[in-house]
Amino acid sequence: MSGDVYELLLRHPHLLDQNTLIVGAGASHPPGLVATLRDHGCSVLSWDLPTANAFAALQENSHYSLPQTETLQKFSRIILLWPKSKLLARTLVTLIANSNTECYVAGANDSGGKSVAKACSQLTASAEKLDSARHCTLWHLQLNAESGFNWLKHADSFTFSEQSYITLPGVFSHGALDKGTAVLLEHVPAPAHGRLLDLGCGSGIIGLSMKAVSPALDVTLADIDAMAIRSAQLNSTRLNLPADIVASDGLAEIEGRFDFIFSNPPFHQGKETDYEFARQLFRDSCRHLTSDGQLWIVANRHLKYEEWARESYAQVELMAQEQGFKLICAQQPIQS
Repeated sequence: MSGDVYELLLRHPHLLDQNTLIVGAGASHPPGLVATLRDHGCSVLSWDLPTANAFAALQENSHYSLPQTETLQKFSRIILLWPKSKLLARTLVTLIANSNTECYVAGANDSGGKSVAKACSQLTASAEKLDSARHCTLWHLQLNAESGFNWLKHADSFTFSEQSYITLPGVFSHGALDKGTAVLLEHVPAPAHGRLLDLGCGSGIIGLSMKAVSPALDVTLADIDAMAIRSAQLNSTRLNLPADIVASDGLAEIEGRFDFIFSNPPFHQGKETDYEFARQLFRDSCRHLTSDGQLWIVANRHLKYEEWARESYAQVELMAQEQGFKLICAQQPIQS
């Protein structure tokens, strides 16, 4: 999300005080926003680790977690930053309605901000458009009362190799095994042993399904998204497949070296193509692989990942191409 939504909020400083909790994801923000929120005593809660880090200067008023009723009910004013996923957005409005009778919603028009009233028609008594600027819209919603919210009621699941994997709303490929990961799992057998990192793990399907085949594997699952972290925790517990589960922006919070790193890296930020995560992964993964370790990447066929991989690895092989995806294995880090 761009900083435009925050620009819209700054047009309404009376909404930003110690009674306000901003809930959402969006690490890019205009200069002066953090200082304004700090001076006004405003709090921010995000399930997105880069967003939480961007507001770290708020100290105890910046929270990285899965939103819960217990947290929201401490604030009389909730401002929801409308996410691109309509399912996640509606789920969050339902959650807010468990603790508050009203809320404010700010969203980019090209991500559903213009149609908030329609999207929430079954959840609200009324919806008033308060402002529109910088291609964003601000709404005030009177909410229908809700009770007994539980994230699991809004979860979905899919089956792989006779095991069911839960995903919470907002997790990549919610309720389904995405084609890219399916290609990877079809062509890469589970290693017999060693340390394995599933980076950008989502539901944890790669690491946990390999752990199910090879119990001797030492598996670490990592993601920036608290929804994904919670999904992976649930699946690890339900399937009795122990794993270390870490919130990490890329490899920033990852310690030690691994024999295998698997990733299906994102390449979109909103509507824009963003290759930086993958390029950083190729650069940084060298320091987290053993001398004979392997980095496995699945990517859309049109992405030139092999070129970037060769900047950091002496051996880069295209292992498979199908369904619009390709599978790359990089070995022998040039510098580690």
